[in-house]
Amino acid sequence: MKNFVHSVLSRGIRASLSAMQPQETANAPPADPQAPPPVITMQGSAASPIVLAAPHAGRYYPGWFVETARQPLDDLRSGEDSFTELLAQPAHALGPTLVHATFPRVLCDPNRAAWDLDPRMFHGPIPPFIRPTERGLAGLGSIPRITGSHRAIYRSRLPFNEAARRIATYWMPYHTTLASLLRSTHQQHGQCLLLDLHSMPDTTEIGTADFVLGDRHGTACASAIMDRAEQTLRALGYSTARNTPYAGGYITQQYGHPPKNCHALQIEIRRSLYMTEATHTPHDGFEPLAQGLAVLVARLLEQMS
Repeated sequence: MKNFVHSVLSRGIRASLSAMQPQETANAPPADPQAPPPVITMQGSAASPIVLAAPHAGRYYPGWFVETARQPLDDLRSGEDSFTELLAQPAHALGPTLVHATFPRVLCDPNRAAWDLDPRMFHGPIPPFIRPTERGLAGLGSIPRITGSHRAIYRSRLPFNEAARRIATYWMPYHTTLASLLRSTHQQHGQCLLLDLHSMPDTTEIGTADFVLGDRHGTACASAIMDRAEQTLRALGYSTARNTPYAGGYITQQYGHPPKNCHALQIEIRRSLYMTEATHTPHDGFEPLAQGLAVLVARLLEQMS
């Protein structure tokens, strides 16, 4: 596990950031004096091999970002996994450490590779280490070009140094924290399980599923863990789907490594189960869902004990 996490950090972060030059951050927007820490860690019990994460829970939108964005705040929030870190509180109380971002994914998305960027959103020279995927080219890279409702975020192209600044300020600390937690958990227990919590809108794409469980088609998580998670949720009355339409993003792919006994499972939760999406307001379903997640974690802790 130690070598695996080190290799992830080396390939995905250190080598890329080493290519940045000091002058690349010289023209960045001024730092927001009220900006919160880029990542919050709520320590759990040393007895738990499970780590909970909410990478898209951030609800702090810096003033300079909102004022210069092309879209209103409501639309900027369209891709936000609102309150997932709060849904996880009863599960966290059972022992797992909880880590969550406070910055929104529309500002920087830690569930994408650091340099998965659409080159067309920048002006000036583009460094050779940029590696856009299909998602990145579609505008949904680590620095998104479009909102969750597929509307352009920016009025004009950005200097590349702004992307580099956000990767260094937001993306890097999140992954450094998460990798460290998984490494220490694995060292103590000889195993670890990352439950990566997300939310999804009601669309025809997800059909009738209340939960979509993603394990990168069996490559990021042991089948016994996936089976237990699905059986538990169904016993609680929820409908589930596996890997369709969400098989797990960059986080699941990078930190799930079953041969080394490090497992990662992405959990997508239907937003209408716990909130009114149009207003980003929790409703009466919030508490029952939070308790259901706690039952899920309890069953997985039993299995891993």
